[in-house]
This record gives sequence, structure tokens and C-alpha cells, in this order.
Amino acid sequence: MARTEISRALLSKGYFPKELPPTFTTKDFGAYSDDILDAWEKSGIFSRRAHRINRDSYCYKLTSAEAEVISMPKRGYERRSIHITHPVPQALISYEMSDNWTIIYRWLSRQTFSEDKIQISNSYGRSVKGINFHLHRAKVEHIQAVSDWLVKTDISRFYPSIYTHSIPWAAYGKERVKQNLKRYKGSFADRLDSLLRSCNRDQTIGIPIGPETSRIVAEIISSRIDSEFINSCDKLDTDKVDRLQDDWTLGADSLDDAEKVLSIVGHIYRTYELDINGSKTSIEHIVASPSATWKSEMGSFLSHRPGSLRGARLEEFLRLSLQLQSINPSEPVVNYALAVVESTKMNRRTRLRSNDVEALESFLLKAAVIAPNPMDRTCRILLNLQHQTNGVSVKRVVHRLLLLAERNLEKGYTYEAIWLLYALRGLRRPVGSKLITELTEYLPSSAVALVLLDMKEKGIWSGELATDSWEAMISQEKTLSSWIWLLAYEGFRNGWLSDKRNLMSKKFFKPMAERGVVFYDPRRTVMKSQRMVEFSSKSRRQDAIEARRVLVNLRGIVADDY
Repeated sequence: MARTEISRALLSKGYFPKELPPTFTTKDFGAYSDDILDAWEKSGIFSRRAHRINRDSYCYKLTSAEAEVISMPKRGYERRSIHITHPVPQALISYEMSDNWTIIYRWLSRQTFSEDKIQISNSYGRSVKGINFHLHRAKVEHIQAVSDWLVKTDISRFYPSIYTHSIPWAAYGKERVKQNLKRYKGSFADRLDSLLRSCNRDQTIGIPIGPETSRIVAEIISSRIDSEFINSCDKLDTDKVDRLQDDWTLGADSLDDAEKVLSIVGHIYRTYELDINGSKTSIEHIVASPSATWKSEMGSFLSHRPGSLRGARLEEFLRLSLQLQSINPSEPVVNYALAVVESTKMNRRTRLRSNDVEALESFLLKAAVIAPNPMDRTCRILLNLQHQTNGVSVKRVVHRLLLLAERNLEKGYTYEAIWLLYALRGLRRPVGSKLITELTEYLPSSAVALVLLDMKEKGIWSGELATDSWEAMISQEKTLSSWIWLLAYEGFRNGWLSDKRNLMSKKFFKPMAERGVVFYDPRRTVMKSQRMVEFSSKSRRQDAIEARRVLVNLRGIVADDY
């Protein structure tokens, strides 16, 4: 791909976190990013300074910004933060990566143990090719088949723990950089370090989770670690090692070998200021290695019990899912059940009976509490269920979702709150909550505020909103340095907030407004389940073919003769 195409792809389909509702979009921003960057540079939003010694090196001068943090569930009681970064540093990161893609490709060539190659294309769901979990499972099964001992480990809070100064270390070599810091000042990797800090209030610890550019940076570091691991291990069988980003599975012939490779992995990560996660690190004899019994139990139910998934059998399957989720709180049981329901029930050929609709409705309401991680899928299925059948008890569902939105906002669980409010928006029943108005007055979340403002515009939100407080917080300085830029831009553009300081005509917003850039599009709705199922099925087929090819290779079989 050409430089411009790479930059546009990274910003159009890889900027905002994929976990946001579909109303949040960066398609226009990616399309006009080159022109917008030119306008910003000419007006002084950012500038470049040439290095005094190295002619090909330069640095950026721009305002350091605070990203919007969205708290979402991970496993059990664990949570993680995803980020909406400021468009100025994010656009510059994408520009730098696209302009130096051949260099990145050379750095990524050190990648050895991950089967997920970084590839950029407009044909993917995101700008970067997704992780092939099917392939990783196949490789892990191969490792188990040819090993006596199994080592598993990953990094504790990988993205939030990445030391930005380690990016030049990974690119050029730690000792080379530390011995001659001036030489690498203003280099490409140094510019990535600086721009990532500009996305995070100039902090050196942590890179944003959400933009695909962060995945590329993480893989640059991981590829260097691959290289150093190979150089540190004698007679290493690379076929016995699998790395899924920072998640490692290694096979060994003896306990001593297993302890040795674990020690080496931990040591190399520490040199990059990263620590392995002790709670997720283990060395197990292969015969004692645990398996996901809940998957076997659900798979057995679906394959051995007669009849289609409806009526009493559907209810039994949903009850089993909730029961297994309670027994396995850290496993994605409900998410698996939701995928089964969406693929078997939510299509044009299936006529849902009223008792099935009630069973699904009740299950989705329970899932929103028991397993909040797939809240996007839960809300999508719920909205599709109502659209397809018009049989959902809207009064009951709206009352429940509003209560859950209040609870999650009280806890600061913004991911759940965004999707719950978005589902209420889709059900189109007027609602209001004094508590939500109070909780969102000073909540640092443009995403929550914009969904509420959209609901207000559509007549769905009947209560008051803290628009006066939001408008009072907005200034030219804050739009350049804080999360509020998105609320200000879209609030002003849609006429939901009053632009008292005429910021839409100023140097930051003007280049985007003149080109009709939209970050929140009220016309966009959730994908229809039928289309989602078709898209997922196609992706799974492609992943299975790729996994098969790798597994055939590992087994030493000539593919043409197999």
C-alpha cells in the first residue's frame, strides 16, 4: 500500500477503540487527514524542529493531551482501560508510521513466535489484520502433542506498562541507544516515543489501548524480544513456542528446561521494564494440563441433544450457560452462548416464537449483569431481537437497562454505561434519570455525554442534561489538551451545545469542520445480526484455512499430498 493509503486506513478504521458503538466513526477524519495535518501545521497547532546534528532527524512540538479513558471489564473482577486519544498526536503517529513503513517492516521481520503478521488493508474489519485465535489454538495443541512440559506466561498489564523510551531500544538495540543518546535523538523511533507520550499527558509509562498504531508499537517491542530470546536459548525448537502478543506458550522436554526458558523470558522482558504476570504463569506436566471443560459441556449439549435450539431446549441451553458462567467466572461462557444464539436464532429464515423471545429477553438482561464483558454483543442482539420480532417487553427492558446504567455510572464503569444508554436510544422509549444527570455533570467522558445528547435530540431522553456545566468546561486550551475535544466538536457541530467562544472557526476545529468531518454519526446503527453472522463466518473460514496451513507445516506434511 502507498503511504497515503496506510495513513488513511490507520485513521479511518483503526483510530477509535473497536468497543465503541457504531455511531462513533473516524472514516472522514482518515480520508482528509493529510489536508488537516497540513492546515494544523500552517496554523501552528504543531511544528517540526530539525535536529542540529542529524540532518534526517527532527522532533515535534505540540501540546501534550489527556486521552479519554473508558473503563471496561476484563476477566472476573479485573478491568482494563481503553482510550480515545487526541486527534493531533494520533494523526501524527499514523503519518509517521505510513511514511516509514519499510522501516517498521524491517523491525517486524524479527518476529518469530507469533503467527499474527502485521498487515494493513482496507479489506479488514479494522485497519490491521485481526488476531487468528483459531491458529493459536492449533499451534498450542501441537506444542502439547510434542512436549512433556508446558510453560505459560504473559506480561502484567502489557500496554499500560510499556516504557515509551523502550521503543528506540527495541528498534535500534538497547545498548546502542543508551551509549549514544544524541545520535538517536529525533530518529523515527524517538518520534514515536514522543508522540505516544503526547497522547498520554507526556507520561513515559503506558501506551493507549484502542488505536491500531499501539498494536504495531507493541509488536515492534515483542519482535525484538523474540530475537533476543532466540539468541539466549541453545538448540531452541521454534515450533514449540507460540506468542499471542504478550501471551506465551512454550513446550519443554524436562522440568529443568521449562524453568530455564521461563527464566530467560522473564529476564528479557525486565530489560525492557516489563514484568511477567505471576498469577498467570505456570509450569505444568502435560498430563496434568487443565482443559476448558465448560466448552466441552456446552459443545456436548449442542451436538448430542436432539432437536433445534428453540422452546424448552433453548431455555435449557441458556440456563446451562448461566450456570457454567457462575462456576467459571473468568471464562467467556456467556459470550460463547451469545455467539451461538446470534448464529442460530437471529437470521431471516428463523421465525422466533413468543416464548423464545421471552426466554432470550430474560437471558440478555441477566447476561448484562453476570457477564458485562460482551455488553456490545448483548445490546446488539437485544436491539436486533426487537427489530426482528417487535415482541420485546420494552417497558420491562427499558426500566432494567436504565437501572443498570445508573449503577454502572456510579461505579465509573463507562463501557457498560455507554452501551446500556445506546441500547435505550435504540429502543426509543422516553426515559429520564436525575441520578444520571448528576453523575455525568463532571464525568470525563465525551462518549457518554454524546449518546445522551443524541437521545435528547431524538426526544428519547426526557430529563435534563448538564449542558451548562459542559459548555463552561470547554475552552480553546482544553480542546487541545484534554478529552473534552470530542464533546466540544460534535456538540457544536450538531447544535447540541452552544459554541460561545466560536471555537468551530478557530485553528483546531476549523480544518475538520470545513471538510465535514464527523466523529459521531447519529444515523449509524448496530449491524444486523444476519450480516454480523455472515461476516463472522467468512472470517472463521479464512482463519481455519490459515491455521490448517500452519499446522500441516508443523507436522511436516506436504500439503499437496494431504
